Amino acid sequence: MKKMKVYIVTYKRCDILNDTLKKLFDSDFSNLPNTEVNIINNHSEFHLEPQFKNKVNVLHNTLRPDWSNGNLAENWNQALINGFRDLSNPDAEYVVTMQNDTSVHPKWCTNLLKMHERFNFIVGKYGDNLVSYTPDAVKKIGLWDENFFGVQYKEADYWIRALIFNKDKTCINDTLHGLEVNNSDALELDTTVDRNFVEESGFAGDNTLKRRADDAEHQQIWSTRGGVYKQYAWKYFYEKWSGTWKEDPRRETWVKNWSKDFIDNPPDITKSKVKNMIRYIYFEKDIEDLKGKNYLV
Repeated sequence: MKKMKVYIVTYKRCDILNDTLKKLFDSDFSNLPNTEVNIINNHSEFHLEPQFKNKVNVLHNTLRPDWSNGNLAENWNQALINGFRDLSNPDAEYVVTMQNDTSVHPKWCTNLLKMHERFNFIVGKYGDNLVSYTPDAVKKIGLWDENFFGVQYKEADYWIRALIFNKDKTCINDTLHGLEVNNSDALELDTTVDRNFVEESGFAGDNTLKRRADDAEHQQIWSTRGGVYKQYAWKYFYEKWSGTWKEDPRRETWVKNWSKDFIDNPPDITKSKVKNMIRYIYFEKDIEDLKGKNYLV
């Protein structure tokens, strides 16, 4: 069993990926024995600097077209299945997923293991930028919903399910979106170093932190992720979660800025009109209470 497997999802932006790898291997992660680093590559333009070629495994997603809009939920599931392999006989103690622009804190690994003494599911500051799982967390929460076929709203869906099924063992420190559970003692994992974060008017007032594109290539990639893809993702989120709580979904209160009432009395997914579908029965067979999670069984 590996102590920790890290999976970094990337799409173009090879320069930023190599910077992320440098920060990762310069951090205390390099002191942790029995680890593995994997790159899930989603584009034909790919380049690793020589110093990393013998340190990482590259999993080329060659059947995904370069012009597709991407499916991060699918990538996160690929990481969990490849990482743990079997939830009842796991191949790793922890699986950590990252974006290709995650800027880790120099002591993120020590901090993460300290937090795992209490929690089995941990989310960093910036959405699904850095997320850590144990097999037990996946048994409790389930896999990501791949019907969120783009890059929006899938993390809010997963965080809500963690809130419902794994609240006491979950630490969500997603301050970027105002989604916070059991994070009063959260330690530093991901940072804004060398990444374009700005303070603007938003849900937290005039000093709301927001992520902005790092460069022209980054902006061009973002420009292909909105429009009908974002509209469809929200339509699906709304259909899935409407009728499960006292108020129907709104971006301002479900995807961002959870209220104390929402956290203390979360939605009831069994009231959803949309059934969760089993895609990977060889893996999902070990997820607890599929019926209670509104799976089609």
